[in-house]
Amino acid sequence: MNRGVQIILPGLFDLPLDELETGFLSAKLPALNRILGLSTTHQNQIYSIDAMLANALALRSTDSSSATTQGLAMAQAFANDDDDPGRLLLVAAIHLQADLQGAIAVPIVENANNKEDTALIINDLIDLFKVDCDISEITEGGYLLRLKAFDAPRHYPHPLSVLGKRVSPFVEQSREVLPWYQLINEFQMFMHQHPVNEQRRQQGKLPINSLWAWGAGERPTPDRRPTWYCDDPLLNRFAASLGLTVESPGKLGVDSDLGDAVVIDLRLLQLLKSGLERKLDELLLDIERELLAPVVQSFAKRPRSLWLRAGYRLDFELTPAARFKFWRRPGSLDDWCQSAP
Repeated sequence: MNRGVQIILPGLFDLPLDELETGFLSAKLPALNRILGLSTTHQNQIYSIDAMLANALALRSTDSSSATTQGLAMAQAFANDDDDPGRLLLVAAIHLQADLQGAIAVPIVENANNKEDTALIINDLIDLFKVDCDISEITEGGYLLRLKAFDAPRHYPHPLSVLGKRVSPFVEQSREVLPWYQLINEFQMFMHQHPVNEQRRQQGKLPINSLWAWGAGERPTPDRRPTWYCDDPLLNRFAASLGLTVESPGKLGVDSDLGDAVVIDLRLLQLLKSGLERKLDELLLDIERELLAPVVQSFAKRPRSLWLRAGYRLDFELTPAARFKFWRRPGSLDDWCQSAP
């Protein structure tokens, strides 16, 4: 991937656009439309959050297969110096919904009540499985698991990449690390019968019946060191552990002369996968104003390669020559979504 500015905006081409008023996309999102209308498109086969970030940073791993078959090795960023990175996992609470073909990963909505219930269940897990592992809270609702007797599986992706999908492929791969496969099944049996979940069922709430674990492996080395603009606390801690300069996207309006940068916003994917309590039009306007418009304004001042990547079949590259394409009309998100196969 060429140096320049990369905007990573997963979920952009999967939105329920019928929820928006007629004309909203063409009239209210000029920066996005400029990128879509004036860019050169490139075929893309990188769809997951893990793969997009690994590619954006040109990450090098000690395991040559990790670039294509493993998740991003994030857990070590939250560990102590004496922790074995091969035995660390990030974990988050989910609901597994059984169907005829296995089970589907369903999010547990982030609110105070669900976080409290999750904490009660995990505290009991810590006590019951202390011979097998330690679990400690690292962010509100986010946990680090330290395995004591065996190495962690490395094939699990970021949870946002699996929510709403069947987990059978990951379960089958887990059988290759049999102690882990047995442990996660014991977790699930304990969580299923936990009193908190019995109470949640009586209240019509989703049981918190499983943990999604990811991020195992030794910290990779980036071949690029762009400035990292993101508001996700887990991703920011990971980026800082790689030695990157981490900034909030709110700084984009101040720094009008971007150099080599990666700009990441997961809110659209969170809206799709986790029921983020925001209206779609309001969120798109926020992303346009806070992220896309400042980046496009910076591009106008100092043209260089600008990429929009969304885990879509195409990546969009706005090159310096795009400023001469005065004959091209602005694009629209609706145009590309309607043309998707």
